[in-house]
Amino acid sequence: MADSLYRDRSLETLVEQRDLILVTGKGGVGKSTVAAALCELAVRRRGGAVAVESTVCPRLATMLDPGASVQVVNIELEKALPALIGRIARLPAIINALLTNRVIRLFLRTAPAVGELVLLDEIREIVDANQPRGWPVIVDLPASGHAVALLGTPRAARRLVRVGPVERLCDRLEQMLLDQRRCELVVVALPEELPVNETIELWRRASELGLNCRTVVVNQVPRPPVEEPERAWLDQVREADASTLGRVAGAARDELLGVDQARAQIDRLRSAVDGAVVELPRAVDLDPRRRVGALLHTIAP
Repeated sequence: MADSLYRDRSLETLVEQRDLILVTGKGGVGKSTVAAALCELAVRRRGGAVAVESTVCPRLATMLDPGASVQVVNIELEKALPALIGRIARLPAIINALLTNRVIRLFLRTAPAVGELVLLDEIREIVDANQPRGWPVIVDLPASGHAVALLGTPRAARRLVRVGPVERLCDRLEQMLLDQRRCELVVVALPEELPVNETIELWRRASELGLNCRTVVVNQVPRPPVEEPERAWLDQVREADASTLGRVAGAARDELLGVDQARAQIDRLRSAVDGAVVELPRAVDLDPRRRVGALLHTIAP
């Protein structure tokens, strides 16, 4: 298969047009690698990017070229929470008194929706701070199930709190997430049945929330070992030769079966989502930085 079939300019358009790109997908599909590649693509197209994650084990910094103009931010709840409460309450003395209380700190960390609102508002602050220099903010979200709950938090919270500072906070967050000119959700999948199923469901739920979700990246797409006309030849060799050559032909024929199955899942995905489906080839390099570089070369050679 020609390399050109793996190239889709929509990812370049994505980083050129959006100020906030949210990347999610089922665990293990390579969403962090894709997020890192989008950051380095943004360096080429817009001079830099901000890479955001929120995890106890940050990874993005190890995946990016250390010389690239990418600012990596790991949002920590304990540090971001006081800033959010300060923006809501505007009473520093009271805030400090509250946050020194262990019971109150524990409640705020574990109360439903608090962590999600803290994370989203910190992302909003980062987006606003980077608007003057024109760098996009690319967020490596949690896996798809948690990501949908996270992105739906402002709407859910507004149903419970209809007035006051929390309602205004949720309104600001919804304005950010639903602004289709500035924000887009990108879903990463593998060409396998379960990731495709989860991607289709995530696409449906994102649409229900009003999120701008136009791009699915199918990662690790296998290449056929031979061209289409050579398939019959492989069958002939496998049947006529029991030696090593015949076994090699049989292995290649089995690999073609896996390619066909992957193609069937991609076709099913294309028929189920109304948007761009970008295919990225299978990467064999185990080094995360070189893997990101290979993806970047595929996206924008």
